[in-house]
Amino acid sequence: MDIKQKFNNYLKKKSKFSIATDILFVAFIIALIFPASRMEVMAFVNKIRVAIVQPSVKNDENTVQLTDEDFAWQFEEMNGTVHQLDDYKGKVLFINLWATWCPPCVAEMPSIQELYDKFKDEEQIEFLIISSENPEKVKAFIQKRDFTFPVKIARYKLPDALYTKSIPTTFLISKSGKIVVKEVGAANWGGDKMEKIVRDLISE
Repeated sequence: MDIKQKFNNYLKKKSKFSIATDILFVAFIIALIFPASRMEVMAFVNKIRVAIVQPSVKNDENTVQLTDEDFAWQFEEMNGTVHQLDDYKGKVLFINLWATWCPPCVAEMPSIQELYDKFKDEEQIEFLIISSENPEKVKAFIQKRDFTFPVKIARYKLPDALYTKSIPTTFLISKSGKIVVKEVGAANWGGDKMEKIVRDLISE
């Protein structure tokens, strides 16, 4: 029996969940043996999670309303221009907090790009992909991967309403300033479910 036949027999005997578990195990071993490949391997592992996890909308009673103090939060464009969150008040806000060294952040970015491509010409939504790292490092990272969504640099600590100890964390905020989605960890932002959520918020 050749290798191809053995592999086909393996696929027939295993469930999809078992195959995914085996892949994750092998990826983990590779990351341990070859530290230099750890970032790529962990990003791959997180892509599997991204394919599964769908963002969820908060119930009305659990939504958080941003205050004027929250909207006073400042961040910079890559060219150094300073903005406040208040500059985008009245729009739907997609805020993603991330870092170049974070495998889950890297894993979900293609889906963020997919969502951005659907709405980049829509004036009623603003994408704010925000890192606190060195601007040149962030710029090089984004350019290398050909991402075109707007990237910002955080100047000060997060406002209370957006505070998180984990990245990536993503917020979807309504025109009235309510956090309708808060997702901690990587997720699939490019699917039909998220597109509908965003379109419903834009039409409010």
